Amino acid sequence: MAPTPTDIPKKVKPLAEELIDNTYARENLQEGVEKLHDAYDRARKRRVKPSRDRKLRKQVESAIKAIDEGTAALASGRRKPSHKGRNAVLGLLVVTAAGTAVALTVSENLRGRVFGSAKALGDEIAGSDPESGATA
Repeated sequence: MAPTPTDIPKKVKPLAEELIDNTYARENLQEGVEKLHDAYDRARKRRVKPSRDRKLRKQVESAIKAIDEGTAALASGRRKPSHKGRNAVLGLLVVTAAGTAVALTVSENLRGRVFGSAKALGDEIAGSDPESGATA
């Protein structure tokens, strides 16, 4: 049986609400439409056969992927993936680097050992003896 005109708004309302709430789906759908528009402009301007134009095919393929991702996110309620683990590792690296810098600044003994051994290594690579000043 065909849906009556009064049934259509009831079915569309949840989808519209999800589209308003889900920015990830909305951004993907918008990106897909923009890429399709770019592909259309390219196909219209150029005097090349669209079936042979690689850039045009890539634009259409990426548009289809973006629209597919947007509709899948809209249907399943999927949100933009978060990068909490990556941010935690980056924060840990920043804290470690800051701690190392503070330790080297405060401790003259540690600074001498780190930079002294680096100087000795540089002299060894260059081929000179740090004690006598002679080169090999």
